[in-house]
Amino acid sequence: MENIKTDPGLPNKSGGSSAWKVKDATFPHGTELRGRYKGYVYYGKVDNGAFVLHGKPFLSPSAAAVTITRNPVDGWLFWDCKFPGRSTWMNIYKFKNAE
Repeated sequence: MENIKTDPGLPNKSGGSSAWKVKDATFPHGTELRGRYKGYVYYGKVDNGAFVLHGKPFLSPSAAAVTITRNPVDGWLFWDCKFPGRSTWMNIYKFKNAE
């Protein structure tokens, strides 16, 4: 059984509707992101043009991943995403390179 850490900082109702644009990828408002580390699953969400994790906005996937691992990590490999209205998860590195 996997341990799940939800993000208590995520608002129930979004305060904005901007997409998160980073490098050559655009993640629509409401996209969910998840990362796994040491048996835990961490969730964040795209809100108001940023990746919000634990109530804090991040402009890069690596910066968000480092707050979890406390070590340098390639955020493009760390995070998976699920787009609004979809049921499947995809690694954001694969998404970035498929665009």
